[in-house]
Amino acid sequence: MNFTHTVKTKKSIDNTITDLSENLKEIGFGVLETLDFKKILSEKGLEFTDEYKLMEVCNPHLAKQVLEANPDLGLLLPCTIAVYQKNNENFISLARPTSLLSMASDENLKISGEDIEDGLIKVIENTK
Repeated sequence: MNFTHTVKTKKSIDNTITDLSENLKEIGFGVLETLDFKKILSEKGLEFTDEYKLMEVCNPHLAKQVLEANPDLGLLLPCTIAVYQKNNENFISLARPTSLLSMASDENLKISGEDIEDGLIKVIENTK
């Protein structure tokens, strides 16, 4: 299994971010923060020509379940979605929760990881 789920989008980076933010609400997720790496690197004096934005997204109820089961797994939170340009094309990429949670021995968390991943992939597919 791939560590990521990546799709192309014909939308602009900003429109993709806006649409993802809205569509994530349908599955109880919100955007905690969006990191703009082009801007961050530029502020550090480094040139980075392509857009690269990292969305930190979270469902508070699911995060609570993970943290209560194993506080160390908080290091894997929040879920991360990248929206970026490469070779003049735009992409949406999800770090698969099942890959991240595969380190957990709790079967309930693995099931939750699959549910989370399925919902996030559906949102990405509907947004692209």
